[in-house]
Amino acid sequence: MIAQDAHVFAGILRDNLTLAAPAATDDEVHEALEITSAAALLSDLPEGLDTGLGAAGHELTASQAQQIALARVVLADPVLVIFDEATAEAGSAHADLLDRAAEAALSGRTGLVIAHRLSQAANCDRIIVMDHGRIIETGTHIDLLAARGGYARLWDAWSAGQPPRQDPNTRTRTQCPRQDSNLRPRD
Repeated sequence: MIAQDAHVFAGILRDNLTLAAPAATDDEVHEALEITSAAALLSDLPEGLDTGLGAAGHELTASQAQQIALARVVLADPVLVIFDEATAEAGSAHADLLDRAAEAALSGRTGLVIAHRLSQAANCDRIIVMDHGRIIETGTHIDLLAARGGYARLWDAWSAGQPPRQDPNTRTRTQCPRQDSNLRPRD
């Protein structure tokens, strides 16, 4: 599970990543960082994978901490991943980067993603819209927009002024927003 405030442990970056897979090689660690768009982080760190992190070392941004947590998911290779507001802490400036990184980390896995970002909803296999703990709508992004219910009203309000989105049917859908869930069978 990855929560809103991803934890980075005091110690070196390599240890933070291999916590999820102690036998992981440096090549596997680099691949996990590449998959989650965090490989560039290494060039910012004075000692690469051996750079100390935390209060006594290099401080990471919220976005970088989430990328490290997502790379741990790739290394652990679980069947099911739960993201609880996993991209919220990074703010709007890094939202697209983290959305793509989360989607990449979920590739080939079943994901249950709890998030407020409606941008993630368009990529869902299945969206379950809840209001006060009750299911009020369910379907794909396209189905819910066509139904013109609460989800469509939220989407319309959110997307006003947003740049045009790629047709969600042309992308692999692996995430869902807060009042939604995604249950995608593992390939």
